[in-house]
Amino acid sequence: MKKTTIIKFFAITTILYFGLNLIVYYRWEYRNNKIEKELLQKYDTDGDGSFSMEESNPELNESRRELGRDTARGLAPFTLIPISLILGLIVTWIYSILKKRKKLLMD
Repeated sequence: MKKTTIIKFFAITTILYFGLNLIVYYRWEYRNNKIEKELLQKYDTDGDGSFSMEESNPELNESRRELGRDTARGLAPFTLIPISLILGLIVTWIYSILKKRKKLLMD
């Protein structure tokens, strides 16, 4: 492989990796904000924006526990490495094929 192709591959892979991680992060933040708003509407009976001991119940506790689970977001940086590498290989391969095809058409 040419040195420029390897550099392009790593550049594409790095961009894909960070882009996918940003998508996961913002998707997770959107989900958490949505759940928090739903919890506040459903269980915040005095309307102060927080949960007091009087408002506590098993459903609220389970919902808050669910909100605190962030295993997917915590593992995303590791699980997205192979995905980024595979997508980077595919994009680099397609790019090289298109470049060769364009070169053949020019000659």
